[in-house]
Order: sequence, then C-alpha cells, then structure tokens
Amino acid sequence: MNPAIKALVIGVLACCSGCAVTDAPAPAVPTAAAQGQRDWTWVQGAVFVPTNCVNEAQQWDQYDPAVNDRELRYASAYGINVVRVYLHYYVYLKKKNALLADINDFLERAGRYGIRTEFVFFDDCWNQPPKDLLSADYRYPAPVRGVHNSQWLVCPGDEVRAHYEQHRAGLKAYVQDIVGAHRADSRVVFWEIYNEPNGSEATVRLEGDALGWIRETGTQIPVTATGGEFSGGPFSDFPSWHEYSGYALRGDGHTLCTECMNRQGQTVAGVVEHFRGKVGYIMWEFGIGRDNCRFAWGENRQSPRRDETPTPFHGIVYPDGHPWSLADARALLGPSGYARTPFFAVSYYKDAAFKTLAKTSVTPAIDFDLVDEAGAGSPDASAGVPRENFSVEYRGSIQAPVDGAYTFSADCDGKVELEVDGRAVVTKKEEGRATVSAATRLEAYRRYPVVVRYAHASGPASLHLTWSGPAFAARVLEPATHPEGL
Repeated sequence: MNPAIKALVIGVLACCSGCAVTDAPAPAVPTAAAQGQRDWTWVQGAVFVPTNCVNEAQQWDQYDPAVNDRELRYASAYGINVVRVYLHYYVYLKKKNALLADINDFLERAGRYGIRTEFVFFDDCWNQPPKDLLSADYRYPAPVRGVHNSQWLVCPGDEVRAHYEQHRAGLKAYVQDIVGAHRADSRVVFWEIYNEPNGSEATVRLEGDALGWIRETGTQIPVTATGGEFSGGPFSDFPSWHEYSGYALRGDGHTLCTECMNRQGQTVAGVVEHFRGKVGYIMWEFGIGRDNCRFAWGENRQSPRRDETPTPFHGIVYPDGHPWSLADARALLGPSGYARTPFFAVSYYKDAAFKTLAKTSVTPAIDFDLVDEAGAGSPDASAGVPRENFSVEYRGSIQAPVDGAYTFSADCDGKVELEVDGRAVVTKKEEGRATVSAATRLEAYRRYPVVVRYAHASGPASLHLTWSGPAFAARVLEPATHPEGL
C-alpha cells in the first residue's frame, strides 16, 4: 500500500484478535467453467517473496530454486492455492533469458504443489531502484533494522518514467515476452498490470499501454490492476482491491481482494472468517523474512523499531516452516483439515541445552536455512528465540512404504541427534556445516516415533533432514501424522 495512504489507515485501525473460524475446508481450485465466470471465491492466496530476499528484484536476480521450492511446499501445506509474485523491469533488462527461464521454473514448482500464480509487472510503492542494480556485481543491501519493507523497489521507477519514450519499446518487450511465453498457461491465474497505481499521468499512461501490450499477445488469461482508491479499475477485466482497515467487502465473488491482513487491524482468522466463500483473498504475505514486513507501516526510516516485534505486522510462516500462530494454521486449513495435516511438533528453546522453552508449534518438514543477521537469524525472533545459542526439538512419526533399510541424513551447521523408535540413528556432535548419514531397517506401514534435537551456536543456522529407501531416492523427511495436543 502507498505509504501516505497507509499512514492514514494506521490512525483508524483497531486491534482485532480471536476471530471465530468456521470448520470449512480450504477452497478448492475451480473448474474451467468457474474460471470462465471469473468466480474468485476459491482463491486463498498470499504474496510470495522468498524469506531470504529483501525485495522482489533480488527474488529474481538471485533466483534460488531450492528456497522457492521449499517455501512453495510449505505454502501448499497451509492451504495456500494462489501466490501473488512481483517482477521487476530492471531484472529483465539485466538478464532477460535467465528471468524467463526462472519464471517457467517457478511455475513448474508452484504447479507441482497445486498452487497457481499471478504476476505483478509494475508497482508505485516504496524505494526507487538504484542504477547499480543493472551491474553484474551489484550487491543487495541488508534490510534496515526495524523498518517496514525497507528495501522494496518501485517498478519501473522515476528514471524510466522520466524518459518514457526511450524505454517504451523495452517496457513493451518486458510485458510481452513474459505474457507471450505463458499466454495460454493454466498455471497463471491472472496478470496484474500494476500494484497500487498512484493515478499520476505517467502511471495512467503506462497502465493503458501495458493493457494494450497484453491484449496484443492474444492471451485469454484475465488482467487486473488495483482499483478502489487506486487508478487500476479502468484497466481491469474484473474488480480487484486492497483491504487493510477491517473486513469490508467490495462486491461479490466476482471481485478479488489482492492484498489484506495486517495485525494492527486484521488477523488471518478474521480474514478467513469474513472473506471465505464471499470473495477471493490474497494476504500479505506468506513468509516472514528479510523484506521486513513483520514491522508495521509506521516503523519506518524516520522512526525505526528498536526491538524485535512480538507480533509480526504481516506474514504467516517463518523460514523453517512453522506458523507465527497455530490459530493461523487452523484458520487456513479449517479445524478438521488442520487436524488431518501431517506435522512435526516443534519446541523452541532460548538456550542451546533445551532448558528454557520459548514456544511450541508445528512444521511440515525439518528443512531450513537462516541468514546470519538480526531478526532473520533466529527461527522465531518474535518469541524471543536468540540468533545464537538456541535449540530446537522435533517430535513426530514416520511410516515406510516397504520393508527394508532406510538411510537418514542430516545436513546442518550445529549439533544434531535423530532418534527413530527410541534408538539413536544419526548423531553429529561437532559444530560446523556437515552432512552425517546412517541406515536402519524399518517395517512397512508401521508408524515409528521420531525425535530430532538440534542445537545451534553461531553463524548461519541450517538443518535439512532427508531419508531414502528401497522405494524412493533421497527426499525431505516428512511426518506421517498430525501431532496430538497441537
């Protein structure tokens, strides 16, 4: 949302918590007929920025297939069926062929998890893109401590818009190369020309041109740009809008809320309760990471937050796959869906000796990397888990499909122990990144209790637990059941 508008909204927001949640399942992806009617009530989406990136340009300039795959898998586990993904013109100028290949890779991975994608081409929010971004050796800056969305970039930026005719052919190629490659791609749910267009003459001109460029490709995929208080309405095939001040609906199932959910005036549970079945909705955002949207709009460069926020302003799930709140997971999946979802129970400790408990939660897998920086270096800074000298314990069960020997591997930076059925199978006692593996025999269809204990000292924290056996090659270790009591 435009910072000026957000500042006005902040003053009228009232805190909302404990909203009731129905037992309705997560919405199903529609039939082709439903799509033709543009009924968006099935959409339960989230803005998707990999948690290791500070902005949408880094997301594509330093595209990491493994991180994207992991976090898309987590999104699917929590019932997300659409991701809203920002692109950037400068990355297209810098590395067109790589960008086009990475977009296709992303769509393949999202589709594998039953997730459809919408791409945003232009955006009027936040910081101007630096010219240096176009250089091959550009280094993305770290997030500014305590500042909301501290490194997010406008697209295409004032420099391009000031020399519009000079860039018009390039902007057209940017839009048409991407749309043309996927003009009949069912993995793309719609195209979004512009996020929160500010109504200026330059923006309106670009909106109109971009709509024409998309139409020229012959795509039948619908197009939108943010309406409501923004100028996108005339350039949209259907009404889309943003709602951050409460749960007011604009229209019916043929409209789509492409941004919502801030914890100063909304909750995940509240959005689900008020929107599900009435309109489609896309929350900002899925991952709680380095883009700093866990800090509130008013926590800006002039007034940064000095400590870690105990309540993330935006975001649902941390980089290791656990939600900020179990209530969020229950809301997204519905209580019965949540109870059926396989998770590991996870306990976070404020020390490296499993003594001072900070939080209990769930996670779909034991698979993460954290950067070594304040806030993002902790698996859950909101709960007081420190960046250094913390420990985590996982409990769950696994089930082998056939009898035989199964190899378990732990790739991690710290100390780790894996117990299967009460027996230590994998043990790593030394600090430093390394992979340790060991095998044990399992019986088919028997559920084996698993306990994993991980202790981190300093530096980047990471833990990846995989297994392989007679019926499958090495893959992420996932639990067989939902843990009791969570």
